[in-house]
Amino acid sequence: MSKRLAIVGAALGAVGALGCTPAFAACTTTVGAVMSLTGSLGVLGQQIAKGAELGVADLNGAGGVNGCEMKLSLLDDQTSPSVGVDAAKKLVDVQQVPAIVGALSSGVSAAILTSVTAPSKVVQISPASTSPTFTELAEQGKTGGYWFRTTPSDALQGVAMAKVAKDAGIKRVAVMYLNNPYGQGLSKEFTAAFTRLGGTVTENVVYNPSQPSYRAEVGKAASPAPDALFLVGYPGDGTTIAREWIAAGGPQKFLLPDGLESQDFVNDVGVQYMKNVQGTAPGSDKTPSLATFQSEFQTKFGSLPTQAYIPNAYDATVLIGLAMEQSKSNQASAVRDALRKVTDPKGEKIYAGAAELKKAARLLAQGKAIQYIGATGPLQFDRNGDIAAPMQVWSVSAQGKVEPTGMVTVPQIDAMRLATK
Repeated sequence: MSKRLAIVGAALGAVGALGCTPAFAACTTTVGAVMSLTGSLGVLGQQIAKGAELGVADLNGAGGVNGCEMKLSLLDDQTSPSVGVDAAKKLVDVQQVPAIVGALSSGVSAAILTSVTAPSKVVQISPASTSPTFTELAEQGKTGGYWFRTTPSDALQGVAMAKVAKDAGIKRVAVMYLNNPYGQGLSKEFTAAFTRLGGTVTENVVYNPSQPSYRAEVGKAASPAPDALFLVGYPGDGTTIAREWIAAGGPQKFLLPDGLESQDFVNDVGVQYMKNVQGTAPGSDKTPSLATFQSEFQTKFGSLPTQAYIPNAYDATVLIGLAMEQSKSNQASAVRDALRKVTDPKGEKIYAGAAELKKAARLLAQGKAIQYIGATGPLQFDRNGDIAAPMQVWSVSAQGKVEPTGMVTVPQIDAMRLATK
């Protein structure tokens, strides 16, 4: 491999809610994870990875998966598609994992899906890749049914952001978007929805990652003058662009998506410049699972950051374990087929936490149906591996803190999509 892979083995036989470490059979089941622990998404990815680690801890606290200890082999993709592909190949070819949690960046996930998991028939379940590209690939039959995600498509976030902008009285928006499937998809969806709502996109400017400067792109986006900038990207490059936008005299009114829901990003740009921010990110329905997840995360890791996708990673990991339990197998095809069975709306409701997961294992052993209600809410995968979920609205407080301020519900998003077709 041409680039370094940071390998973090997370073998978490954790105490969980049971209060003691269970005795496992002399076996382990390893699942993979490919996440951005460094690179432009590293500041977010390090926290998201903890969600997956907590999921493994709860599964082991419930007695493991089919009596075996579950282990997580977590590799760093450095927010790079080529590094992500190398990591996934190591997991699939060498460690022979049946499933991979990840990646985070849509560009990295797409590269892994098309180069590794779909051809190898390995389950891939992303907690954070939101590009509409994945829906298109599934509809074209290019995923083999092995692709899932526990976060909604940007087809939903684009509509939600258009609503947020309109509600804020913003009429003219310049868009700057990262040149990858995430940026391309979200820019397209927002532009279409905002235009249908009567708004004007003054410029739609693409930029490439890892440039030393974005002055040319900023200059293009700033003329003609917009009311606000919709910046689609990640904290590293996003910080550079935001600073250059401010230095060029662009309006200090920002629309920011999930990729920039980061306290570090706000601090690095300067809280004094981030007083007028409207943001969106996938949200979570308030369920008993969410409360359990929040409490457990704080106990294990300390404070829970205000950012997206940490509970999504927890749910993705737990779902893999439950699917193995339901199918009594750790084969990829069995996991794929069982993922929808453990979210059966007719099944007995199961919530987050080791005690609930132990209950799920007992019910599954009895041949009964279950519906896992995740930390992000009910997870109903459609035929493309997609889910519907609310979109959280967030902002920056007068004290400079990133904080949630509201929610755009699934029915609201659906109504807007129908009204603007």
